[in-house]
Amino acid sequence: MSSLRTRRVRAVHSDTPRDRDWFLRDSRWGDEDWVLAPTSALHEDRPIVVRWGFLMPNGRRFTHPQYAVLLESTKQHLALLRVGTNGSARGCSGTSLRIYFQCLRALIRWMSEEGIARFVDLDEASIIAFKQVIGRRRGYAARTISRETLRHYYHVLISLYRHRGAVQDSIQIDPFPGLNALAATAHRTHDPKAAAYTPDAIAIPLIQGAIEFLSDSALKILAARERALCAYNQVRACGGDRVHARCAMNAALSKISIDTPHGSTTLDSYHRLSTLIDLLYGACFVVISYLVGPRVSEILHLQAGCVQPSDRESADLVPLGAMIVGAIYKGESYHGRPHQWIAPTPAVHAITVLEALSAPHRARAGGKDLWQRPRVGRFGISEWLLDSAVTPRVSDTRSANARVNRLARWLNVPSYNGRPWRLSSHQGRKTFARFVALRDRTALYALAQHLGHRDTRQTDAAYVGTDHNLEREIETAVLDASVSAWEQMLTAPTLAGRMGAEVLARRPRFRGARLKQEIRAYARMLAETGLTLGVCEWGYCVYREEFSACHGSATAPDPVHREPSTCARCKNFSVTEAHRPYWSDQVDRYEGLLNDARLPTQTLKIARARLEEARTLIRSLDGHAKETRRGGPVAR
Repeated sequence: MSSLRTRRVRAVHSDTPRDRDWFLRDSRWGDEDWVLAPTSALHEDRPIVVRWGFLMPNGRRFTHPQYAVLLESTKQHLALLRVGTNGSARGCSGTSLRIYFQCLRALIRWMSEEGIARFVDLDEASIIAFKQVIGRRRGYAARTISRETLRHYYHVLISLYRHRGAVQDSIQIDPFPGLNALAATAHRTHDPKAAAYTPDAIAIPLIQGAIEFLSDSALKILAARERALCAYNQVRACGGDRVHARCAMNAALSKISIDTPHGSTTLDSYHRLSTLIDLLYGACFVVISYLVGPRVSEILHLQAGCVQPSDRESADLVPLGAMIVGAIYKGESYHGRPHQWIAPTPAVHAITVLEALSAPHRARAGGKDLWQRPRVGRFGISEWLLDSAVTPRVSDTRSANARVNRLARWLNVPSYNGRPWRLSSHQGRKTFARFVALRDRTALYALAQHLGHRDTRQTDAAYVGTDHNLEREIETAVLDASVSAWEQMLTAPTLAGRMGAEVLARRPRFRGARLKQEIRAYARMLAETGLTLGVCEWGYCVYREEFSACHGSATAPDPVHREPSTCARCKNFSVTEAHRPYWSDQVDRYEGLLNDARLPTQTLKIARARLEEARTLIRSLDGHAKETRRGGPVAR
């Protein structure tokens, strides 16, 4: 592999154009546009294009003879990035190369404004000035660009220095002595974070709505599509034109009514049917992404027949489970690395719906891809017609983002902090990882394997049994959840449970203009000092080992024996008004059981005990609420 990489590096500087443009497809080294050969099967239908004719500050194109020398050296640097001379066996992917090209383009434009003609003329002062300019650039959703974007710029600067032995026009001083791009951006401790995961207030109604939509409406929508196509084909077979055939479709659909989350809907036109089909695709993506956790590239390249029964080795762990078989493309070879994901029943149903949805497209194209759709803005009933001129292709990330947000708007997903939540195709994966890890942090090793975070290049790191990057993400999520929970504990007017009275008596009073900031700072201090706060849907656990009813470890509750009844009698347990719905549901549930005369005596005794526990906690919340209304102490 090293000798192959050496030959490729030498080919970049060869005088034979055919040798140095091996990574291009349908273009040559001297062309104004470079069409990159795909580095994975994901980009086979969407080749990445690098356009060298971008505008310079003086109004000329970069391909103008004035910039001929700088253009040639820039191409050499970009080719070296593609080859991989900085310790990478494969070089960067086509998508990464496009990002680095954009960073180079920004640097070249800045150099033109500063009167710097070549990379070799960049001295220490000019490099510092460029870093300051980049650091002040506005980001997509923040005041400055993110740490990840800044890291790309720094990587390009470091590469321009490391290529000095291969390209004559290179930076001659180390921009970050002794540091790589990751270490150089470590100072951005207050970097604005992207939406890593979807908040529960958004994720729960989104997932529930998607599952219910697929369960209640998918079969009827598929049947309506078949009826519409049958009516269309009959008219066309009898010699009718497309206008009459579409009228026949509308007539066939007008007799169909479908139950949706918005109530019963009559398909008064094929446009309404097209909208529902598109929403089905969005619901399938949400269910697979949030309940299984693959990357968007892994979801969009699933194929028919990808659901298989679990093998013998995992049969003891998942006796009735199913596996989704696909491939991981990130950091892998052209065809990816085979991988399996454990699939819950709703995800299996979503893939079954996808197989039925995509059957006409797969029959026409001759492939097995489940996400073949026309490009954005061209979907509709026409894509399913036999005489359609629309060419379907595998969907991309942008179309996945659009479908998820369309589904969220259609489901009337609530806003977050007074503003609509912007969903992305990657949030499902982050939300899945956070959900699993927050409930059982001992499963990080299995979770990392499930998500495909480990490969052959991480063998050394795998000895410790966890994926370090994932563990760091989970640590951050746990800290944020603990801080939010402590804020609720410190500001709640009512607290029930054996620990609730103690917290009410001992928590400090917060006053002044900076009330929220002081509460948040105090909550973060409690979380960072190692005072464990267990968070679950039925309450909070201010964990102390000596009082633990679940007999947990020295640092955390026992994940197996921790359950509502055990917590209700524990001295560490506290309940706020936010948990009242859970205990109210418990009261209703056990009252219903006590009214069932068919249950045995032992079951009725257990139900009566659980009912009394739930009623006691609710009475405690009501008692504190009355005390508050009479003017009792409130930590606000």
